[in-house]
Amino acid sequence: TEADLSTIQDELGSFSTDAGGGERWKNLKNGVEKLNGTVVMPGEQISVHDVTAPYDEEHGYVQAGSYENGQVVDTYGGGICQVSTTLYNAVLFSELKVVKRYPHSMLVSYVPPSRDAAIAGDTKDFVFENNYDTPIYIFGEIDDDNQLCFAIYGKETRPKNRTIEFESETLSVDQYSVTYKINSSLNFGAMQYTGNPHTGREAQLWKVVYKDGKEVSREVFNTSYYQKADEVIEVGTAGGSEASISAL
Repeated sequence: TEADLSTIQDELGSFSTDAGGGERWKNLKNGVEKLNGTVVMPGEQISVHDVTAPYDEEHGYVQAGSYENGQVVDTYGGGICQVSTTLYNAVLFSELKVVKRYPHSMLVSYVPPSRDAAIAGDTKDFVFENNYDTPIYIFGEIDDDNQLCFAIYGKETRPKNRTIEFESETLSVDQYSVTYKINSSLNFGAMQYTGNPHTGREAQLWKVVYKDGKEVSREVFNTSYYQKADEVIEVGTAGGSEASISAL
């Protein structure tokens, strides 16, 4: 109703990431536009997957890089996780209730560890709830500076002297190693580098609350584990003798 919408007057939280370019940019823009203008009533939950899917050509998506089985592959909607991640951070600063959030299988470059929110078919989704007593409005765009931005508007009820921050902490690092594999189609002794090596990491996110600029509380908000992905070197055996291949 008009009375409901009249309470949407304050920015509760916002966040932005660089949108990059190429085919992936088209998926970011498409996903942002599907979320832009969404009104979430008190107690209502929003699934980012349900709003932005299905990820196919018919619904405006193109093929771009995404994570699959520890490697980067082209899939329709590749990059949609940056949309959900950027919105996740706006949700964090708005202090909306996070219902479901999953980390990526591997680290991403556009936010620190534990600040991401992955979307993957029916297995990973980002779902949040409007836990305010009034409606909220989601604004999203890719601006003139090529920043993917989300801002959440509603009625501010938090004290003006209270602020929050989120700090990422790395708990452990798992360095990637090198794996060698035989490739019988390559000339003997030739080497071909494949895969996308990634360092693994375990991390947690701290929510820190300040009043009048002084820290009053600190709690772990989430924990995340990111797999490592080894560097794969394929070694050719074509044309080599049995003895030389054995020695290799």
